[in-house]
Amino acid sequence: MTDTGLALLRQRERSTDLLALVEHLVNSIANTPKSFETAFEGVQLNRTAFVEAEEFARKDLEAARASAIGAGAGISVGAAVASLAPAAAMWTATTFGAASTGTAISTLSGAAATNAALAWLGGGALAAGGGGTAMGGALLALAGPIGWSVAGAALLASIVLFTKKKSETREAKHQALLALRENTAAVRSLETQIRALLERSTSVRELLRDNYTQSLAAFGQDFTGLSKADQARLASLVNSASSCAGLLGTRIVPETAGD
Repeated sequence: MTDTGLALLRQRERSTDLLALVEHLVNSIANTPKSFETAFEGVQLNRTAFVEAEEFARKDLEAARASAIGAGAGISVGAAVASLAPAAAMWTATTFGAASTGTAISTLSGAAATNAALAWLGGGALAAGGGGTAMGGALLALAGPIGWSVAGAALLASIVLFTKKKSETREAKHQALLALRENTAAVRSLETQIRALLERSTSVRELLRDNYTQSLAAFGQDFTGLSKADQARLASLVNSASSCAGLLGTRIVPETAGD
């Protein structure tokens, strides 16, 4: 899932670069239809939202790292967050989006920051014995997928230790194995959805690139003086730019417990 998610992030970053070139080309042409300007207002909004999501994830990862060790999440979970690469946080944030609260860990302090770090860990809090905090109040929608990955490793470790814990009940072992099985199924489902979004994003970006290449000859010209074919090609370019930008804002909604 991580490999597919990173590929999606890179594809989207390439799309933002290409969209900037397309906008520059269209802006160089005089007397373009009003609809072109309206379309690029939407393109700009989607590009900005994507870049801001990347920055939000980068800052919250830094804050989560600072809070994780002291949040009672356990050594293995804290180490997992500490080792998480910024790119991992960014692809997850731009794929799953920010949570409805919109509150950044970096703006919190004290107990609130500690609880936020646990929530950010998602399933990590389950591995630490917390449970409710993670699933209920995650500050980032990415808490689920990242948390599941972190919790998965922690749960595997705990299962290995079961043989040394004679006090553990059969029910406790069953619940841990069930959680791990559900985690695995959820990640597989998400990977399938991410791959489908990657394929769509790649296809649309390639179409936009081809339209851009074919329209370069119109740079700096007057739209009213272009041939009907060239005008139609520019209209197609603008439409594909809108589609490409729209995909930047497409999010996957992970299922939560009880869904």
